[in-house]
Amino acid sequence: MNILAKWKSKKFLTFAALVAGGLIVGGIAGYFFGKLAGDSVSDSIKQSFAPIEEKGTPYTLVHPLLAYHTPEATLLGDYIPLNNSFQTIIDAVVKSGDATRAAVYFRDLDAGRWIGINQNDTYYPASLLKVPTLIAYYKQMEQDPSLFLKTIDYNPSVLPKEPFVAPSELVAGHSYSVQDLINKMVVDSDNGATFSLLANLNSEFLNQVYVALGIQNPGDDSQNYQISARTFGLFFRVLYNATYLSPESSEQAMKLLSQATFADGLVAGVPEGTVVAHKYGEHVLSQNNVATGVELSDCGIIYYPSHPYLLCVMTSAKDVKTADTIISNMSRAAYAAVAQKYPK
Repeated sequence: MNILAKWKSKKFLTFAALVAGGLIVGGIAGYFFGKLAGDSVSDSIKQSFAPIEEKGTPYTLVHPLLAYHTPEATLLGDYIPLNNSFQTIIDAVVKSGDATRAAVYFRDLDAGRWIGINQNDTYYPASLLKVPTLIAYYKQMEQDPSLFLKTIDYNPSVLPKEPFVAPSELVAGHSYSVQDLINKMVVDSDNGATFSLLANLNSEFLNQVYVALGIQNPGDDSQNYQISARTFGLFFRVLYNATYLSPESSEQAMKLLSQATFADGLVAGVPEGTVVAHKYGEHVLSQNNVATGVELSDCGIIYYPSHPYLLCVMTSAKDVKTADTIISNMSRAAYAAVAQKYPK
C-alpha cells in the first residue's frame, strides 16, 4: 500500500477528524507543557504556546481550533544541526552574489517542532496564492456539491495585462468544468485556469480563508502582495490537519497538490517516489519591464514515512536555476535530518 493510500485509510480519517475537533492538537500541547513543566525552561518559552483559532465565524459558544503556535525547536535543543545547515546554505549563496536573500521554515508536523531562518521575511508569493484559491473552492463546494460539475467558457481576456505572466494552455472559447480548471490550476499551475476560477468564485469564500487564519487578503493588489514562509505554511497546516475543510475535502486538495508537475525545488531534494504535496511560485523582478532577477518559492508537505514535515523555502536570486538549487539543497538537508531523527 503506498503512502497516499495509507493516509486514506479509516484510521487516518479518524485521526484527521480528531484533529479537526482540537483533541490531537490539544494533546500535543499537553505533551509539550508536561515536558516543559519537568524541565527548567523559561516562562517566556512556555508562554509561546498559543492556539490559532478560526476568526470571523458566527459562533458565540465555540472557537474552532485551526493549529497551535509552539516554541522554536532550537530553544528546546532540537533540530539544531538542521538549523545550522540552513544557515550555511543561505550564507554561501548570498556571499557568492548568486542570491540576495533566502528564507526557510521547517516544521515536524507530528512533533510540532519547528525551525526557521528569516522565516518572517516577506516575498512575492505569485502562484503560491493558488493554494488559498483551492481551499476557497473546496469550502464553497461543501455548501454546493454540484459546484465542481459546473462549466466555464475560457476567455483569454481574464489574464492580467502585465509583463512576465505565463501564458495559458487552455483553448479560447472551450468549455471546462470547474473540476478540470482546479486540476489545471494546481497540477500545471495554469494561469488561465486560475483567473477563470477567480472570476467565477464567490469572493467571500476566498476572503474568509484569509480572515479565518488571520492573514492579510491581497485583494486586487496581488502583484504587490508579500507574505512570509512561516505565515504561508499555515495554509498547508490546516489542510494537513483538516481543521478548516472537512477531512474528505482536505484529502482531495492535498492529493491534487501531490500531483503537481513541478519536479524541481522541494521534489529534487528528496528520494524519487517520495510523496510531496506542494506548490511553487515564481515572481520575475524587473525594472522598466526588463527582468533583473527572480523570486522563487516552493512550499509543501513532504511525506517522509510516518513522520511528514512541512517545508517552505523562499528565495530572491539572479535566475531560476540558482533559486532551484537553493530550494533543492534546503530540501535535501531537511530530508536527511528527518531520516536521521526517524530511521526507517
